[in-house]
Amino acid sequence: MLKTDPDWWKHLFDHVYLMTDARSVCDESATCREVDMIEGLLSLEASSAIVDLCGGQGRHAAELCRRGFHDITVVDYSDFLVGKGIELTSSEGLSVSFVRADARSTGLPSGRFDTAFVMANSFGYFQDPSDDRRFLEEAYRLLVPGGRLLLDLVDSELVRSKFMERSWHEIEEEIVVCRVRELSEDVVTSREIVMSKKEGLLRDQTYCVRLYSTEKISELLAGVGFESVQTMRGFRSQDKAEDYGFLSNRLIVIAAKPA
Repeated sequence: MLKTDPDWWKHLFDHVYLMTDARSVCDESATCREVDMIEGLLSLEASSAIVDLCGGQGRHAAELCRRGFHDITVVDYSDFLVGKGIELTSSEGLSVSFVRADARSTGLPSGRFDTAFVMANSFGYFQDPSDDRRFLEEAYRLLVPGGRLLLDLVDSELVRSKFMERSWHEIEEEIVVCRVRELSEDVVTSREIVMSKKEGLLRDQTYCVRLYSTEKISELLAGVGFESVQTMRGFRSQDKAEDYGFLSNRLIVIAAKPA
């Protein structure tokens, strides 16, 4: 049985992560499709104040800024990804603010943002489910009355019906990424082994993600205080018929803070 460090998310998101997940999180065309989805579903205006929670290197924020949005804040815990984001946006002259913080307690002002989003399955990482609720409570606090939240989640129904215990892919014929997974109740635990043909073992780490059905995430959001919860299954940002793991097909959830 795979065992996971409860704080795995504090250490995983580094330069190796950008290699192993590059086909998803460093793909500009996929990012553009995801931003198209965000804009379309939330009907954003250029003046909207936006916060990207667990936004990594700020790829969505940067694309929004290129499209004329100018009040965007990215929150992420990873020093490495925040540094990459600052480097990227500074080099392009993009006006994006980065905050290194835990998404459960960002330190940002209450009622500061019109829109909050959590992309690329960056929800459900905590061992204690009550911390997922704290995450959503923080998002609720940050929004203005009438503000909206978008969650981009694993499609739990598809994960369960097409569960793969093992998968692997190569990166430019140099890096091999192997994953072994276990499914237990509502949690998927994965052991990720990353090997370089030149340098040997780069990573051997276990991580996990909690699965939410449309019913459970809707119930959780309503319990926090959100209303008008909408769900959309089957979102896919990649144009290739390949296995992108948990990011192959996604569940999009939108909820509003009461006006």
